[in-house]
Amino acid sequence: MTGTFRVLVVDDERISRQTTVVQLTEAGYQAEAASGSEEALARLEAARWDLVLSDLRMPGTDGLALLAEIRARFPTVEVILMTAYGTVETAVQAMQHGAADYLTKPFRFAELKVRLERLLAARNARLELARLRALLDEVPESGLIGRAAAMAHVRERIGLFASHHAPVLVTGETGTGKELVARALHAESPRASAPFVALACGAIPRELAESTLFGHERGAFTGAGQRRKGAFEQAHGGTLLFDDVDDLSLDLQVKLLRVLQEGVVQRVGAEQEVAVDVRVVATTKVDLARAVEEGRFRSDLYYRLRGLEIHLPPLRERGDDVLLLAQHFLRVLASEAGRTAPTLGPEVAARLRAHHWPGNVRELRRAMETAVALGGGSSELAPAHLPELAPASARAPRLFTLQLGGAERVSLVELVRQVEEEVIGWAMRQAHGQQTRAAELLDVPRTTLQSKLGRG
Repeated sequence: MTGTFRVLVVDDERISRQTTVVQLTEAGYQAEAASGSEEALARLEAARWDLVLSDLRMPGTDGLALLAEIRARFPTVEVILMTAYGTVETAVQAMQHGAADYLTKPFRFAELKVRLERLLAARNARLELARLRALLDEVPESGLIGRAAAMAHVRERIGLFASHHAPVLVTGETGTGKELVARALHAESPRASAPFVALACGAIPRELAESTLFGHERGAFTGAGQRRKGAFEQAHGGTLLFDDVDDLSLDLQVKLLRVLQEGVVQRVGAEQEVAVDVRVVATTKVDLARAVEEGRFRSDLYYRLRGLEIHLPPLRERGDDVLLLAQHFLRVLASEAGRTAPTLGPEVAARLRAHHWPGNVRELRRAMETAVALGGGSSELAPAHLPELAPASARAPRLFTLQLGGAERVSLVELVRQVEEEVIGWAMRQAHGQQTRAAELLDVPRTTLQSKLGRG
């Protein structure tokens, strides 16, 4: 990072300034020299500089006067003053006028390097904080939050599919926000003023499954004291969400397919069918193609559902979206608690980015709930306010150990190629040849896996 940090050395002593420039250049900084204040100001006008390292005592305009000029005309440029006449009073005066630091000649270059590294770290933190604030100012109050390209694709598909009547299949890992996509589809559709009914397929009691979906007549079974509309009739004219459709039993899958094909339902205990006008959205957390191969999901229902498909990417693949979502949750949670929302500092942001988020957006919300509780009324979140978050590298298991003790020479390129081929082969065997499933096992996009398979 030092390569982009530009230092202008201002000193009337030729040997001193040239030596310092050489040392800075060797340390990886971009450094040039100026023999006095006038030349320094001309160079500051002509190019971007991060730091001026200036002698205090110089003929004509001295270092303090140069410092005042820089502060007035180039406020983002830091200044370190150096002098052979160092006194406490001079140092205090320099700092009061806005100097970032103060060095007494003669000094060792190691001492200057430490000061520069400290300034560089502070500058990078300020830049990151400014970037974060600009980013987080864009957080909307509601809706699908995210600037990642994959999320732009999701929003585009919602816009394209919203006006269609055909079923939509929303895929993605648990906690990625699939129900939010279903609600967005409904909200942007001509059905927006009609009911949106969400059905958690995994929570439907087996003995009440048909009644839940299709309703029942009074006296149809023990406990049926009155007629009840099922989910389809409740959603008539609107949208019916089958959340985790892969959890439906095979016999219910048959009945769902019939409703999709014919647009009618029959209540339990009824003799007549009832026509329903419902747009079905189904979500799944598994690879339905693989479920079909394994006999856990009907192929005819699968092909009926997947005509229009939207895939939600996992949070770990969405870059800075994790920060946008975190700040959104902080605002919502703080508002519910009657507080002002805390902001994300650079260190907290770095930890959020580094985490693998196996629970995706749902896990992030829980983390922000913890942070709000631990942070009290803090204006900025500190790392201590976060729950324990392990970076992705810490979660990855060690798959094998290389034995290189007897080797005299190793081709890194060939070794990486062999390991990659072995791991891809393992994933394809585990996935029974299904590339989508193999890509999930390897935690890479399917297109990346296809590219690597094509190279072979």
